[in-house]
Amino acid sequence: MILATTIVLAAVTKFLQRKLVDKKQMKRYQDEAKEMQLRLKELMKEAEKNKSKIDELQTTMLKNSTEMMNKNMKLSLFTAPAFIVCFWFLSTLYGGQFIESFIALPKFIGFNIFNPASWVPVGLTMQTGYYKAFFFYYFGASMVMGLVEKVYDYFKKKKLN
Repeated sequence: MILATTIVLAAVTKFLQRKLVDKKQMKRYQDEAKEMQLRLKELMKEAEKNKSKIDELQTTMLKNSTEMMNKNMKLSLFTAPAFIVCFWFLSTLYGGQFIESFIALPKFIGFNIFNPASWVPVGLTMQTGYYKAFFFYYFGASMVMGLVEKVYDYFKKKKLN
């Protein structure tokens, strides 16, 4: 049940990402940002002389990065509620129970976000909580969906040529 939920969630997330985020526009923003950074680096060599050009360039860079962030936030507005609903659903089914995972997952002893030494796994385990299984399965499913997307794009591009 957890694996099926994560696969569906990863597929829905990837679908929304393809519909809501324009990859060509994002790539263009990234290329423009690299170009602007190079120009800014050149202008900074003589900062006093080029102060107005530097300010103008920084304003443009800020505008572009804000537009990119807004597009990514739009995606989060759709995917975050789906994650919350899925996690709530799984917590009602498996809350407080250990589940048997079909793959070995990392085992942590006393994981503490404020203690980096506890971030290192001490082994593998097949028995785990639903939350760990959910996140590891989702991570794997999203990687597979990314590969599927790349293969799909490759064949679509090849078909057009």
